[in-house]
Amino acid sequence: MDSKRTRGTFILALMGLILIGYIWRLFSIQVLSPEYAKRAGRTVIKTRPVIPPRGNIYNRHGEIYVSNRPMFNMNITVSELSIPDTSLLCELIGQSKEELATKIQEAKRRSSYQEYLLARNIDQVTYGKLLEQLIDFRGISFSVANRRYYNSAVGGNVLGYINEVSRKDIDASEGTYKLGDLIGRTGIERSQDTILRGKQGSHKVLVNVTGKVVGPYAQGEFDEDAEKGRDIMLGIDTELQKYGEELMKGKKGSIVAIEPNSGEILAFISSPTYDPAELTGQQFSENFDNLKKDTLFPLFNRPLRARYPPGSIFKIPLALAAMQEGIINVNTYYSCGGGFKRNRGKPGCRFHAPQQLRSAIRYSCNSYFAATYYDFIHSKKYPDHYHGYNTWYKYMEEMGIGSYLELDIPYEIKGLLPTAKYYDGLYRGKWNGMSIISNSIGQGEILMTPIQMAHMTTIVANRGSFIKPHFVRAIRSKQGRDWIKVGYEQESVSIDREHFDVVVDAMESVVDGGTAPRAFISDIPIAGKTGTVENPHGEDHSVFIGFAPVDQPRIAIAVVLENAGGGGSWAAPTASLVIEKFLRGEVKEKTWEERRIKNAVFIK
Repeated sequence: MDSKRTRGTFILALMGLILIGYIWRLFSIQVLSPEYAKRAGRTVIKTRPVIPPRGNIYNRHGEIYVSNRPMFNMNITVSELSIPDTSLLCELIGQSKEELATKIQEAKRRSSYQEYLLARNIDQVTYGKLLEQLIDFRGISFSVANRRYYNSAVGGNVLGYINEVSRKDIDASEGTYKLGDLIGRTGIERSQDTILRGKQGSHKVLVNVTGKVVGPYAQGEFDEDAEKGRDIMLGIDTELQKYGEELMKGKKGSIVAIEPNSGEILAFISSPTYDPAELTGQQFSENFDNLKKDTLFPLFNRPLRARYPPGSIFKIPLALAAMQEGIINVNTYYSCGGGFKRNRGKPGCRFHAPQQLRSAIRYSCNSYFAATYYDFIHSKKYPDHYHGYNTWYKYMEEMGIGSYLELDIPYEIKGLLPTAKYYDGLYRGKWNGMSIISNSIGQGEILMTPIQMAHMTTIVANRGSFIKPHFVRAIRSKQGRDWIKVGYEQESVSIDREHFDVVVDAMESVVDGGTAPRAFISDIPIAGKTGTVENPHGEDHSVFIGFAPVDQPRIAIAVVLENAGGGGSWAAPTASLVIEKFLRGEVKEKTWEERRIKNAVFIK
């Protein structure tokens, strides 16, 4: 019995010694051994953000307009950072030593142990050089990124640009944005950012001391997949956009074209413009600064933000409102005599014979519309001129004049449609229709943006109905298979169809023998109205609105050419070229006019 107990005690003691030996060995290896410590220090677990590809942007024909190209980002971890040759690194990534030092300090301030983005959008050639020449550098790693790629280098003011979110963006987003995310700053990229951006993911990886990923951590068990941004389709016709930008070279101004029955914006030209590719890649900051300093202001979105007196195109909504209120009808005559006699010949007019409404529109008679405007405001059907003015104001507001159109890109301004209160302040309460008679010909305090001019033209083309102008036509479903059409409500103004028919008939005669013969195309009936806008700072601005075909309009357009002179000489033929290009796919009839306009330069 004692021998058995002794044997058991011996076996237990032996097992205990063996166990103690294993524990000691593990302790020696993991704690005391410098070799093991060195090996363990060679790999660390890092969480890498996975920035999803931004959604593609398509044109109205379903062709890719904006997509992505794979690039690389360079990251640093300050606690591991070792830079033997600062000059070499700066040369390779295109940054100054001061920029590099500032970024390292910012990375240290955030966290010495987390990766910080040092350089974005490194192309594959540069990436290869970096891998080859930075072999002795430590604490530098790379991640795959995406850069915007433009299949059509047009429409910079429509598309806008993107860059990395700032700390302010992250704090304001309440968790929506994370470090490394891209955000749209202007244009479609901004207004549709939540759709295009997708959702950031993360991968946990094992990284050695040189910054090289040696494998996933825990076979990816703790990874979060990124969600690709959804695609969107615009109503923009990229070929028409390109053609319009070619016509506008050497000129300041805008062309806005809208499909009347849908409200989709077909072309949105702001001139001078820029190639959207300039605001991508490593040269973003330099290019942005150059564009910002450019005295021609290519970053300024003229169709959306430039305000002009509308000139004689404003006679169209005035005529419609006056007919609706019974102030005039199609047979109403007013004398001309070369100017508005009731106001000592102002505004002046180049005609002398009495005019009816159709001929007054056809030849743009200032006297006729001055009389119409005055008689509207002071009509006996209203108790006073305040009621007359406010009634007129209501119709103008319905036509989108001086109002926000609530476009689907940001930074729209509303122009100016002065209220009666505005004039009370301006004239200390002592004003009437004669005080503001210049409004009758679009030369008073009223200001319109080119997009408002095009929208007003759309209402006339549709004989009173409209869908608000917009860029986004459809959005890709979450499954990525189908396009979901964006729905917009049809609205209408409180002016009867019969009055639009009178005005449209007169507008067709403007092009066929009136003030815009240069816009005439033999087999495309165009209705239009010219405007020559007085400019106290130089040559007059040339303005034209129009639509075609007259009976079944497919395109409505507004053209503003700064310092170009008469509306019939330059804006009208420019509009007709865009119309012909859209309806035919090419310019056949007016090639000589095309050469003339392309060669014209109005920027001094």
